[in-house]
Amino acid sequence: MIDAAEGAGAWFDLANIPTKILTFVRPAPAPDDSHVAWYSDETVLQRAIIRQAGAHLGRRNGEAFAHVHGLWTEENGTHHAGHLLAEKAVLTTDHMVDAWMLDGAILESAPDEETGFTLFRPSCTHQVGTPNAVLGTIRPNELVYEGIAKCAAVAGLSASTVKGLGSLVGARLKGQSALNDIATEVLLVGPTAQHVTAVGFDGAPISGELVPLSNRVCVTFEVLLVSQSE
Repeated sequence: MIDAAEGAGAWFDLANIPTKILTFVRPAPAPDDSHVAWYSDETVLQRAIIRQAGAHLGRRNGEAFAHVHGLWTEENGTHHAGHLLAEKAVLTTDHMVDAWMLDGAILESAPDEETGFTLFRPSCTHQVGTPNAVLGTIRPNELVYEGIAKCAAVAGLSASTVKGLGSLVGARLKGQSALNDIATEVLLVGPTAQHVTAVGFDGAPISGELVPLSNRVCVTFEVLLVSQSE
């Protein structure tokens, strides 16, 4: 991913990718009162398949850094979801993926005083004549749908495609039991922001359509909104 982007910011759609080693974490209770939640111990899978994942490629400490959420399956068929550690994953073979390259903006990591985490934030790299996309982050306690709408409105953009990942306070999906953990790891699935894959503390992922007006951002939510009207 890093070589393909050539120093630019990007979003990558990952699907049906076989791995030799896949390392990931899930959300977990916070170890102190300085954070709302934390990360589980690392889980390492051998020969798992990344079924569906999304990756924001930005920069941390001046170096390329990928933030990846998704769903994967181990050899015995067990499904897992969470935050994939890209630096600790090894693919079985080279693989073609869909990429959305960014011109004029990139996500940069910086300490966040409110949450106590180091988080991606959008940074302008240069002015673009006629923007057809906006890169944004949604703050804690904002309804994710409202946050996406605000990002589009600020940019004056009619977004036909929404890519994104982040954390929610629980996760409420239509027609199924809610995840009630204080933090869930979430990936937006499909061209709009309606469908997600989410996982909480216990590791059992759920997928489906978000209930409107019921899903608030926990720590942060990173989104790329694209207008394909042209």
